[in-house]
Amino acid sequence: MVNDQAEKLRMRISQEKDTSQTGLIIGVASGKGGVGKSVFCVNFALALGELNKKVLIIDLDVGMGNIEQLIDKNARNNVVNAIKSKLPFQDVQMVVTPNLSFIAGGTGLSSLFHMNQNYLYFFLEQLDQMKRQFDFILLDFGAGASTDMLHFMLAVNRLILITTPEPPAMADSYSLMKMVYALKKDLEISCVVNQIFNRREGIDAWKRLSSVADRFLGTSPTWLASLPRDHDLLMSVRKQIPCMLSRPRARYCIHMRLLARSFLAQCMGQVSHRKTATFTDKVRKYFGLLGRNGR
Repeated sequence: MVNDQAEKLRMRISQEKDTSQTGLIIGVASGKGGVGKSVFCVNFALALGELNKKVLIIDLDVGMGNIEQLIDKNARNNVVNAIKSKLPFQDVQMVVTPNLSFIAGGTGLSSLFHMNQNYLYFFLEQLDQMKRQFDFILLDFGAGASTDMLHFMLAVNRLILITTPEPPAMADSYSLMKMVYALKKDLEISCVVNQIFNRREGIDAWKRLSSVADRFLGTSPTWLASLPRDHDLLMSVRKQIPCMLSRPRARYCIHMRLLARSFLAQCMGQVSHRKTATFTDKVRKYFGLLGRNGR
């Protein structure tokens, strides 16, 4: 009898633990196009997968989504079709590896949520369900920040900002940070300087960006890593096979694995995120929907 009660207690604790262990939602953004954001997103997800983390990429690059092209997998459905047809995200995800899946992007996403609030609720409900299956959900945002996508950026657990050392990319990255920090100064932002010739170039670019942000915005992004220009990476994009899969020993891949480990170390300080407002609650707040329709 005592043994039966103890077993039931262990099962109950296990079940409660399972339901509370939800994944982090990470935004991947850039101030401008052409800095390698989506290429980063795919290879970063694969690097996390090598560390036994289950990752789902949702392509939110409105009208310009290219995750499926980078992986060379034709998706039957995309995120917009799934929302309009109320298709469970579990059924529309495309499996790449045992630890990586993705949901393709679609056009018209920015206006979709204004057309019908139920679309937004469905999207958020599906995210909540997928969080129970994955350690990380990566939202691949389009370059810059549309009004609607800014709501989602503000709600993520952490935002990864991709830039390059070139002045236009740095200026646009600062503009994006200015928009985000104006509304949420405590958002955790990690900076990745992409396409560098040497590590010093990456550090210097981040320091310039960080010092300007500190001076004029009162806060600045955390340094994550820099990634080198690599011929192997360019060839992998042309062949539509992620570099982490086609050239796992490439210099880019070595640096990506180090980046993934650094990222996990940064996330260790966010374990308490489950005690704060959820992604769903924060998005509803930023859309001004809390308290409406009894939801």
